[in-house]
Amino acid sequence: MLTSEQFDRTKRLALDLAGIELAARHRELLDRRSRRFEIESGAGLDALLGEAEGGDAQARKRLIALLTTNFTGFFRHPWHFHVAAEHALWAAHRRGRARVWSAAAATGEEPYSMAMALVEVFRRDDPPVSILATDVDAGALEIARRGEYGDAALSGLEPQARARFFPERAGSGRWQIAAAVGGLVEFREANLAESGWTVEGPWDVVLCRNVLMYLERDRRERAVERIASMLAPGGLLLLDPVEHLGGAAGLFGRGENGVFTRLRREP
Repeated sequence: MLTSEQFDRTKRLALDLAGIELAARHRELLDRRSRRFEIESGAGLDALLGEAEGGDAQARKRLIALLTTNFTGFFRHPWHFHVAAEHALWAAHRRGRARVWSAAAATGEEPYSMAMALVEVFRRDDPPVSILATDVDAGALEIARRGEYGDAALSGLEPQARARFFPERAGSGRWQIAAAVGGLVEFREANLAESGWTVEGPWDVVLCRNVLMYLERDRRERAVERIASMLAPGGLLLLDPVEHLGGAAGLFGRGENGVFTRLRREP
């Protein structure tokens, strides 16, 4: 089990590096993750914390991977992807192209689900839509870029969708995302808790699901305000249905099931 000193140091680094606010209930979870990351001893964790505190980039990336939750799946909350794809279709008809940002892409299931939904809604393999997928965890993004998934990850897909969008094997029990789908997505590292983002609007749809709940309150509200400033008027922000906008709620219309519409005028 993490000592009180180790947990306090981890809390400080989590807030400084990723804006993540840890509570006492996370202590046991971090202990389990440490073992999964092959940090078997207190001395090993002390060494990692010390290197991260000293500014070592690789140690900081490893610690962020330890702190972040990459629980995801294809078409999680399926209705979100239907609504987002229909909105992108409408936006593309108006302006020629649409832009979608997956702000917490983890290992890629969310942006690839978005790409599949767009192919279906536009009824073409090359819809006029670009998807930017970002995450704070560089290791998760490397998995996402490969676009290879096992049978367990694909078990929730309909058989026809699986055959169409994962046509080729990538090894024993693993399958490769179709080139047309993968080509719609660009992956980039980005930290929502930092003051400088490598992301520019305007966006027609932003998916920011299962990430705001982990941020410290002020950083969470600043992130939502910045996302709002990058959304096209009438654009959609999608959160997990249990998340809320906090003090930035006035920038959006009343949401339903995690779908919020950017107001065309400031309240």
